[in-house]
Amino acid sequence: MFSCPYRFLGSFFAALLISTTLSGYAAEPGQDTVTKEPTRQRYEKLLQTVKQNLPATGAIICIGSSHMERWKTVTNDLAPLRIYNYGVGGSRMAEAADLYIVNLAIPYKPRAVILYEGSNDLAGGVTPDQILEDFKRLYGKLHDALPETRLYVLGIVASPGKRFEKISDTKRTNDLLQKECELHSWMKFIDTTSPLIGADGLPKTECFIPNNVHMTPAGYAAWKAAIGPVVLPAERVFEK
Repeated sequence: MFSCPYRFLGSFFAALLISTTLSGYAAEPGQDTVTKEPTRQRYEKLLQTVKQNLPATGAIICIGSSHMERWKTVTNDLAPLRIYNYGVGGSRMAEAADLYIVNLAIPYKPRAVILYEGSNDLAGGVTPDQILEDFKRLYGKLHDALPETRLYVLGIVASPGKRFEKISDTKRTNDLLQKECELHSWMKFIDTTSPLIGADGLPKTECFIPNNVHMTPAGYAAWKAAIGPVVLPAERVFEK
């Protein structure tokens, strides 16, 4: 007669252990990996902030998940370009296609968009082919609304731990995105994956926070070194 409470406690602690283990791996669907705040809630807060502090027309807008959101040095790294970082932690390519490109980018007529998505998709079981289809919807909406706007697409960060177990899917997704970008002159894929991987084929420890999927300043320095030489020469001529 007392077996049920013990079974309950056993199940509870097992679930707690699993939850704790996964917390360093990936957000639950629709959550930021650090704060656990629902992604939709983070997006709604950002949307209100943007509406109260409108970006300049003809600037560059960054959208994407937490790797983008946490790129706090982007304005210095890509100076003198006018850049607005509208990253949302926990997001996926589908959300970028359905919400971010529509509400955080297109209304403000940017001359270029820098996109980072894919990490949470793969961690959540989304296939590379589905990520590509979501990406097609995203750039289709952007180009239909703003045919002169350029799109820079960043390669997926190969974070250590559980996420690195999907490195083959990361590489395939990058390959699909790159090939898609090569079909259009106004899109450019930038390899931000390789600079984060060492000669041993593993993520560089100095580029990632210990026991975390997110990058250190060294990781973002690697981003700067990869992105700057592509974006700066192409966009500097449009600065007023």
